[in-house]
Amino acid sequence: MIWKHNHEMIVLLAVHCLLPIAWADGIEGPNVVSNPGFEQVNAEGKPVGWGGPAGYRICKDNPHTGAYCLRYDNDDPKRYHLYSIPLTLEKGRRYAIEGWVRTENVKGEGTGATICIEFYGADNKFLGGCYPSGKKGTNTEWQRVRAVSKRVPQEMVRSHMLCYMRRGNTGTAWWDDVSVQIFRAPLVSAMTTDRYRGETTGGPVTVKVGLNPLDYDLAPKSLTAKLSVKDGNGNGVQTVEGGIQGDVATFQFDSTPLKPGTYTVECLIASRDGKLRETRSCTLKRFAEQPEHKAYVDEHLRLILDGEPFFPLGLYMGRAKEKDQDLIAKSPFNCLMPYGSPNREELDMAQARGIRIIYSIKDYYAGTKYSPKHIKTPADERPAIEKKVNSVKDHPAIMAWYINDELPITMMDRLNAHRDWMEELDPGRPTWVVLYQKDQVRDYLGSFDVIGTDPYPIPQRPAGTALEYARKTVDGCFGMRAVWMVPQIFNWASYRKEPDAESKYRSPTLLEMRSMAWQCIAAGANGLVFYSYSDLLRRAKKEPFDERWRDVTAMAGEIKRFVPVLLSVEPVDPPTKVDAPGSVAWRLYAKEGKPYLVVVNSGDSPAEATFLFAKSWSGAEVLVGEKDVTSDGGTVHVPLAPLEPKVVRLMPAQ
Repeated sequence: MIWKHNHEMIVLLAVHCLLPIAWADGIEGPNVVSNPGFEQVNAEGKPVGWGGPAGYRICKDNPHTGAYCLRYDNDDPKRYHLYSIPLTLEKGRRYAIEGWVRTENVKGEGTGATICIEFYGADNKFLGGCYPSGKKGTNTEWQRVRAVSKRVPQEMVRSHMLCYMRRGNTGTAWWDDVSVQIFRAPLVSAMTTDRYRGETTGGPVTVKVGLNPLDYDLAPKSLTAKLSVKDGNGNGVQTVEGGIQGDVATFQFDSTPLKPGTYTVECLIASRDGKLRETRSCTLKRFAEQPEHKAYVDEHLRLILDGEPFFPLGLYMGRAKEKDQDLIAKSPFNCLMPYGSPNREELDMAQARGIRIIYSIKDYYAGTKYSPKHIKTPADERPAIEKKVNSVKDHPAIMAWYINDELPITMMDRLNAHRDWMEELDPGRPTWVVLYQKDQVRDYLGSFDVIGTDPYPIPQRPAGTALEYARKTVDGCFGMRAVWMVPQIFNWASYRKEPDAESKYRSPTLLEMRSMAWQCIAAGANGLVFYSYSDLLRRAKKEPFDERWRDVTAMAGEIKRFVPVLLSVEPVDPPTKVDAPGSVAWRLYAKEGKPYLVVVNSGDSPAEATFLFAKSWSGAEVLVGEKDVTSDGGTVHVPLAPLEPKVVRLMPAQ
């Protein structure tokens, strides 16, 4: 979750790349890199088409194929040199990029030696690119680096591919056999129901299917969508047509007539000319009555814990030590995610203090950096997880299992397996994952019950990044999975080694933390787990803990005050019209018959939002924010200062 693996390019350059599972199946067309293996050499001994500063050279040091490869030696962490070749790319297409890399003693922040592609518009405007993680340390055998870009921007005027070593890295690296080819993902990208783990006791079930028509130059109207519900013998018991809007197909059917049992829900997406057909399926479990769970997600996407709605308001930390639990128990926070998986004594402490635990087994993947030493191969993962889970799953303090901390989509088979194992080992609690990969949420849908993404923008990016992440996370789940976002409360200087780190980075201000938290809620979050309590302790000598803790708890206390509202599912009529810029997010609740309007400005400039309701209000009581909201009949006008959140209670007319 935090940058145990450094995402320099993500922070500074707005990375846009993804890696679907069926890599080879989606690649087509020629390699657009003109001299991919560095075999064409000019009279000066340099690879034709490639160029860059001194330090890069071709050599015959055990190339991956052919006679040559590219080599770079760097002994100065301040030196940052790139080697590039121009590309001719089609606008609107996605591209698979791949290369082979070897390293010797590559070290420093970042992910080492890698490749990338970049897009530029008019006036040399940077439009983004694709930056796969590279290789560090010493790799005597050639290692493959690969990723798939987002779509090439329509405003692109030039692009290039780079071989390079991440900023601040030193050592020696080699590159060979790079490629850039058109990539077409499957037509059907994701599928889910609106029921937690596909469980239903009857009633309407909504199914959403993500589509990818652009890769096939298809308009949504050129596709048909059909859904079949099949029993355990494969017999169809219901068939419905679906509607397609944009890149989503939507189906709805009534599960009430289904007999208790397990069903397969299969969708068929086809082009009207019959040339393209793809299917995707998921499981539906029909119960006579709601299964008993310690914790589950209800139809309103609320966590139901011990039979009661619960809004996670939590903190990441290292170990759940007694003195820290004592302090947190007196704060507004109600749950913790300790990296050091708590022992039973620590779980007992939490239970006694009314603190719930999200239990981490996120590192139980062979070959990952923090995997336990006894997990040597993927075959060791299930036994190790089973042993750990069985040793603590009876403890009432545990509310959920943390099973993936930003692991890549190349591991999707294992990620899906871990979620399935957890449902089998402890069917009574949900699984939670956290990703920085906000643009890939749909691709991860099969690997979690609840998701969060972790925008950490301060100070390099605007605080409004939190709203962008939250919106993309909710949208990536089709609005049908619970979202527990992970906002920033830490100072990046804790993780940076630059000499000027203390002057370059800072902690978020109280206003920034408040705004980012309310941005996530207004965008649809059902919980917040802040990163991180341990960082506040770590920097106590440079930023007094008492001062930072005061601000963090003030922010959390403001949210806790409204938790009964945030958990309320009373019906409320939405506004008939909203006039607000994209930087403003809002969400409407009702409690005890009174509507509550949450409105937040994610931008650094003042903004305004006007809401038109069908009914009239006698007034608008501002509970959070400046008291400058006005109401006139059914119109509510909300001025907003930069980053300002507001909570407004609307007073019904008598």
